[in-house]
Amino acid sequence: MRAVPLLMLISIPLALSSCAASKIVTAPFRAAGTVVETAVDATTQSQSEREEDLGRQVLKKRKKERELCLDEAQNKQERRNCKEAYERPY
Repeated sequence: MRAVPLLMLISIPLALSSCAASKIVTAPFRAAGTVVETAVDATTQSQSEREEDLGRQVLKKRKKERELCLDEAQNKQERRNCKEAYERPY
């Protein structure tokens, strides 16, 4: 009973042309390669992406420093000095 389905399964690649059989056999490997390439692209950063991340980090740090300065300021003049110091670009 089991011999008939097994025999049919084995004969399918033989019945197909070599081109069609090779496409059927290699399709899963091509799909896996595409997944790997996509995963590599998702985990790597370009130079511009690194620079943008660094810029965001610097701005975040400057904003924290400004807020800390404003919190520690005791009068209006000190607050004004904090605002002026952190509004200037490096």
